[in-house]
Amino acid sequence: MRETFTAGLALAATAVLMLPAASRAADIKYACEDGTALTVTFSETTADLALPDGSKVALPQQPAASGFWYSNGRYELRGKGEELQFAIGRMAPVTCRNAGEVTGQFDRATRAEVELSEKDTGFDMKGRLTCLRYPDFALKELDLGEKGAAGLYIAPSEGPCQLNPTLDRKIEDDTAGYLWGAVGPYAFFRGADGWNGGMPFVVYDARTGSRLMDDVIAGEFSLLSLAGEELTLRYRRTFAASCSLLAAPDACATTIRKELGLAADRPLPDCRPAYQPAIDADPNAVKDIEAWPSVIDYPVERKLSATGTSFVAVDGELTCRPSM
Repeated sequence: MRETFTAGLALAATAVLMLPAASRAADIKYACEDGTALTVTFSETTADLALPDGSKVALPQQPAASGFWYSNGRYELRGKGEELQFAIGRMAPVTCRNAGEVTGQFDRATRAEVELSEKDTGFDMKGRLTCLRYPDFALKELDLGEKGAAGLYIAPSEGPCQLNPTLDRKIEDDTAGYLWGAVGPYAFFRGADGWNGGMPFVVYDARTGSRLMDDVIAGEFSLLSLAGEELTLRYRRTFAASCSLLAAPDACATTIRKELGLAADRPLPDCRPAYQPAIDADPNAVKDIEAWPSVIDYPVERKLSATGTSFVAVDGELTCRPSM
């Protein structure tokens, strides 16, 4: 049993060592079947878990008959090898698999982090400035230790990693919470909080500072491919319906297919399993729970350029859960 547990940790450690030195080397990314994206830092005594909304929790190691088990009583990770079960409280566990650093599809950047004094942040507080330098521009994130960046900037590629009010273009956008990465001239920022199990994000043209698109992604991108000026994005999109597939299955299915551009005969997922844990927890509120609006994750392909954007639903699995 000890050998199995050690093997699980060894696999995690191997994945850690394979990450680029410029990244936070202990971070392992997991993609879950319900669209949740987790980042976990393993040690022999603790698993530090970063949730999609940006919050972090430390899970102490627990005795396990096989594989690994970390829990703080509310959040729990169990698994072996590259697969784990993630659970919150009494909710049913969801299966998550090593995502293999899918976010590496963003362009490589030279990363620098510097500590700033109160006089340099502009907020009368000390902070940390992260700079991602690309050939034609740089992205900067000012962190004051609170949720969401205190400032996000598109800046010239040249010069030291410091704030420059004259040259830095500040991104004023409620959706943009943190730096994410860049592909060609397109800069990605993700939200500071998750939304209905997905993660909001926004894309800017780094050349002009113009906002090109925003959306909500479930998990990570499956493709980011640049051809000339056109960027192709493939991902699972999170859509919150105004109706419930449990309470009004036929009418709601018709509405969802129309709003998502799905074929009239495309099957929609069975929502019952995702609603059932809440129903089991409060059997007297079955009708109210069944009326909760449904959230659908479905695969899309989007074409993005400086002149416009469009997207279509593509083949692939659709999943359903109640709105949060």
